[in-house]
Amino acid sequence: MSLLFMILASLSISFMWLKHPLSMGCILICQTLVIAILSGMMLGSFLFSYIITIIMLSGALVLFIYMASVASNEKFQTPVKLISVFLISMITISMMEENLNYLQGSMSDATILPETMSLMKLFNNLSAYITIMMIMYLLLTMIVITNISSVTEGPLRTKIYEQTYTQNTSPY
Repeated sequence: MSLLFMILASLSISFMWLKHPLSMGCILICQTLVIAILSGMMLGSFLFSYIITIIMLSGALVLFIYMASVASNEKFQTPVKLISVFLISMITISMMEENLNYLQGSMSDATILPETMSLMKLFNNLSAYITIMMIMYLLLTMIVITNISSVTEGPLRTKIYEQTYTQNTSPY
């Protein structure tokens, strides 16, 4: 478990030096998988981590499709500086493993037992208002973004552009 904490911390540190959106997406996918494994191990149930993984991977796939359509011919190179930062952070975090073992021990002493914890506590009466507000906010955001975005402009255009292009190039 301390190895997963080390990987998560070094991924977070190396994320600061990234400039290309595809490399940021790869780091985000790796962080999502590590957090899903950690939360599944801590909670005793992998259902919540499975939901988080599906949501984050679908968002990363949307990012990948958008970047592939915008910058399809752009070269992607892994900088040597990033690899050195990743290795240095892994070495530094492994030297601080005593603190991570203390953190792991304090998390295992928590009062959350697998017998007493259920997923129904995520949506109890106290958190129902917050959940409803989050759902309403996401719905409103989706409606606003749909109304703001134009179908005929931007990198993901519809076939209107193709129809006008073929009409202008025909010899008849």
